[in-house]
Amino acid sequence: MIILNTELEFNFNDADDLEKLENAIEETKSNLKNIKFKGKKTSEVIRETCKAVFDCFNSVFGEGTDKKIFGNKTSLNVCVEAFKNLCDEKIKQENDLIQEMSDLENKYNPNRTVRKDSNE
Repeated sequence: MIILNTELEFNFNDADDLEKLENAIEETKSNLKNIKFKGKKTSEVIRETCKAVFDCFNSVFGEGTDKKIFGNKTSLNVCVEAFKNLCDEKIKQENDLIQEMSDLENKYNPNRTVRKDSNE
């Protein structure tokens, strides 16, 4: 998978890996939703937002992944783009899996027609 021109190893067909990703995305969404703006500087809100995204990538791909992707920058729009890319790739892979399973089912379980008695 490529996130912001950084290639990351991930197996969407491994249940344990996928579960880790699903949990990390849900936790990150929750963390982002719970960031409070009132009484904070905008820079603080940006840092908290980016930290939630950094933590997501580190929990899925290993410590230091945030530095690999983002370097030493804490840019809100870059972090949001990276998180969106991750979520979009997950959705794409899930749709591909659904299509693959459907193709497999159609190939090996053809629809059976019900024969009616012609003497009706």
